[in-house]
Amino acid sequence: MKWPPADVLLDRKVEALVSDGFALPRWGFAVPGPYNGAKGEERIYAWQKNQIAWRLGWLPRNQTCSICEARPAEQGHQELYQRPFALMPVCRSCHVRLHRRFGNPDRWQAFVDQLSPDNWARMLLPEQLDRLDAIWLAAVPDWLGALTALSKARRAAQ
Repeated sequence: MKWPPADVLLDRKVEALVSDGFALPRWGFAVPGPYNGAKGEERIYAWQKNQIAWRLGWLPRNQTCSICEARPAEQGHQELYQRPFALMPVCRSCHVRLHRRFGNPDRWQAFVDQLSPDNWARMLLPEQLDRLDAIWLAAVPDWLGALTALSKARRAAQ
């Protein structure tokens, strides 16, 4: 995979708009907690940039959920907020499961055991990434491949 990948190029494009004064959408909720090494404020900023790209038609629509492969994907999941456009299309139900997996890893494992063997969600770790791992993964062109290798290595070490 070449560097920079398409998601990084899109991030640069949106960053340029913001730098030129394009208004960030308003976040109307409490600051979320950390997720995979990203602070709440970083999660909000990633959401704001995604909203800009959605509104400008730069992100695909009408996809099927990449996890259950059955329902429409109304949302995009960011596993690494340091790569805000490395989005995985997901339905609301699967998105909630993704974010709750850290609180109940056994339930998450039972869910992913039902997925196809090559489904990307199988490679997600049942514990949060620390900030350094997340930053390292975000700098790798094939972040999902690197996450897969990290996940396999951690499982082998258990």
